[in-house]
Formats: sequence, C-alpha cells, structure tokens
Amino acid sequence: MSVTTFAAIDVGSYEVEMVIYEISTHGIRQLDHVRHIIALGRDTYNMKAISYDLVDELCEVLYDFVSVMKTYQVSRYRAIATSAVREAGNSVNIIDRIKMRTGLKVEILSNSEQRLIMYEAVAAKKEGFGKLIEKGVAMADVGSGSSQVSLFDNGSLITTQNVQLGALRVNEIVDGFAKGAASSLAIMEEYMDTEIDVLKNLFIKERKIECLIAVGDNINWFINRIDAEKSNEYYNREEFLEVYHKLYLMGDFRERYGLSVEQASVIIPSMMIYKKILDVTGAQIMWIPGVRLCDGMAAEYALKEKKIEVFEHDFTADIVAAARNISKRYSWNKEHVKFVEKNAMAIFDATKKLHGLGKREKLLLQIACILHDCGQYISMLKPAECSYNLVMSTEIIGLSHLEREMVANIVKYTTIDWGAGAELKETFTDETVLTISKLTAIIKVSNALDRGHKQKFKDTKYVVKERELQIITNTYEDITLEKGSVSNRRTLFEEVYGCKPAIIQKRK
Repeated sequence: MSVTTFAAIDVGSYEVEMVIYEISTHGIRQLDHVRHIIALGRDTYNMKAISYDLVDELCEVLYDFVSVMKTYQVSRYRAIATSAVREAGNSVNIIDRIKMRTGLKVEILSNSEQRLIMYEAVAAKKEGFGKLIEKGVAMADVGSGSSQVSLFDNGSLITTQNVQLGALRVNEIVDGFAKGAASSLAIMEEYMDTEIDVLKNLFIKERKIECLIAVGDNINWFINRIDAEKSNEYYNREEFLEVYHKLYLMGDFRERYGLSVEQASVIIPSMMIYKKILDVTGAQIMWIPGVRLCDGMAAEYALKEKKIEVFEHDFTADIVAAARNISKRYSWNKEHVKFVEKNAMAIFDATKKLHGLGKREKLLLQIACILHDCGQYISMLKPAECSYNLVMSTEIIGLSHLEREMVANIVKYTTIDWGAGAELKETFTDETVLTISKLTAIIKVSNALDRGHKQKFKDTKYVVKERELQIITNTYEDITLEKGSVSNRRTLFEEVYGCKPAIIQKRK
C-alpha cells in the first residue's frame, strides 16, 4: 500500500496553520496540526501592505513549519495564501522572501479557488453531500477578510457571492471610527446589515433554504469551546441562537478561554455574520462540519493522485452552473448560446490532435461560449469590451484569476479581430497567449455558424481531413449568410491549426 505524508499550509489573515496528513487508499488521516497567530490582515486592511516586521515573523514561523515537515518526512506539500497576502500591495515581494528564506513555494489563491477548496473539504467530510443539496441549502464560509455565501438547489450550485464581511476586516473598519464607543457592537451590526440586505434582496430573495452549512476556523473554535459538550454537528435554529447569545453576553470570554487579543477580536464578528446569514436565509438547521482549508487541500491532492474515489458531487459541473446563471442574467438569446457551446465543444473534440489541449482548457472554452454575448446586455455598440469587463468583474467559482482573464479575452476576441494578439503578449506568457488563440479560433467559427441566430445547422459533424476542418451539416435552409460569416472569421483558425473550415451542406 502506497502511503504519502502530505503537509497543507494555509497563510491566512490572522493565523498561519499547517496540518500534516497520512494519505493512502484507506483514506486521509491527520497526524499533526500546528498554528501560529499573526494578524497579517490587520496591516493589509489598514495600510494596504504587510509590514517588514510581520513578514519577518511570517518567514520565521514558516521556517519552523519546514522543520516539522522534515521530522514527519513529508514528501508532498501545498502552501497557499489567501486575502491578506492577495490584497497586499507588496504581495510579490512577500512570496519571494518566503521562498528565499524557507524554500517554500507559496501560491496566492484567488477567492474563487479558495472557496472551491473549502467546498471540496465539506464534500469529502460527508457521504450524501449530493443528496443534502438536492433541497435548498446555503453555505456560509466566513473568513477574516470576506465571506462567501453559496446557494445550492436540485443538486447543483445556483449562485455564489463574495461579500466584504470578514471578521478581522469588519473589526478593523468599525474599530477605526467607533473605537471605545459603548455601542460598538450595535455599530458593527449596523455596518453588516447593509451588505447582508443587498445579499438578501439580489440573490436570496424568496428562495426556500432548509439548511445552512457553516464553515470557517472561527465557528470551529466557537463550537469546540463554547459548546464542547454537544455530541453532533447539527444545530436547530433555537440551539444555535442560544449558544450565540451565551457568547454575546459573556463579557470575559477572552480571559475565560485564554484567548489572545487577536483571537478574541474576530470571534464575535464571525458569529455575528453567521447569525445574520442564518436570519436572512430563514434556515431552520445549521450544519457545522468542522472542516478547514487544509482539509480541502488534502482531499484535492488525494483525488488528484487517485488515492481516494472521486467526489460524490461534481464540482466542475458547479463551475459550469455558475457560468450559466451569469448568462441567464445577461444573455438575451439562450438558443444561440446553446448552439455556440454545443458546436464549439464538438470542434474542440474533432481538433484534439491539432491543439493538444486538455479537459481544463475545454472547460474554459465552454465557459467562454456560455458568456460570449453577455456584453450586448450593456452595450450593442461595444459588446466585446463590455463582455470582457463583465467577466473580469464577476467571480466564477473554481477559476483562478489567470483563468478568468483567459475566459474574458476569449469572449472579447470572439467578435473582433485578433490582431496577432499584440495586446495579450504584453500581459501573458507566450504559452498562455497560444492557448487563448487556440480557444478563440474555435469559438469564432462556432459563433459564425449561427450568424443569423436561427440555428440552421442540424446534425452537424466535424472531421479534420487533409488541410480542412469539414463541417458536414444536414439542412434544407439557405446558409449563405453563415458561409460568408465563416469565411470572414476563418483567418485565426487557419493560422493556429493550419487548416481551413469548409462547410459541406447535405440535403436529406
């Protein structure tokens, strides 16, 4: 039996933690858990950068983590940083200093990547996760910098929204203008209400939510310490509110539980956020699975290395579902979008030997197809630019910032000239520009095949033969417009793939 010792390191907003796991085909077993309180987020949220002294302390902590890893003979690791480092103006320098002083390569996760990993941790924790989300479920992932609220129904993700309500961020903001005020908690609640009301009115609306899944380090601590005698992870609404009010009225909880000032400063804001989300969703049941980001990293690694079975829930389908929900909001011609998506996927498969791309790139193409005409909702004069801006301004769960930029540019160049990709070469590596060009070439052809938005092409087959991509279709309709459109949009396809699209019309 192959056994891997894996370390997961999370550089968070107010603490750094490392969990060491033993991973085998028998499952994932935790061996050790070390943590260090360090309020990186306090610097970021107040000064937009992390001070030299804190970076120095962070490097010392991570150097000690490396020593622990050597003790356990860790063979694989993953180290990630979240919002405190991500939003810091000196993030690039921080990552470089960590690498030079500790040897650790730390990756900065986008918010959407971070939240997906947490979802995976929840799915790995519970058998029957797919069944649980068949009925209305909300998941609240409350961090130090922000909170993510996701809605599930009928077994899939309906929508996910990030709100700038993180425990440390809220505490710092409110403390800045209400320091010492007798009503500071009331001011904090009022500050939260603005964001929560927007969340309710725009996204939750009248949706029926039966269960709230609450994840995050602070609620894990809250339940383990304040309500340590509870035997299971489920609370009904009244039980949670009872424990919440117990904390709220406990003036000396920091001394009672031996918390540092940093730890204590985030507990009440965190619980307040969970309570408000519970209120606006109307959920009667709260499930607190007790997972952390490190658990998600371990589960993701185990899945990638085929140490465990695939997740019961298909998270790739959630990424697509999130894109479809964005499209529903902005796209005016759903049948055209379906046509472009279906045919682009078929062209991708037919040209597999020519482009050498994989499943992830196909997913990016699919998302681009789903979102390609969203910009027309904003402006019919500049739809390409508007589509680009819309994608860049919208979070798509599970995509990195780079992947979102790639999708945005594929969408942008669907309807405008490629122009040798000169603009992209100033921003991306040659490899990334090449991938964008390959996917853009496909969507250009697929979009041109429905120039009149009437879906004339039926039972279409795609075959690469000699130096042609033969587009074989059965239709009696006049496709002169579509032939002309493909002819006008074929240049990039010919440059990238070395073959030209050729329409062959067969009338049954």
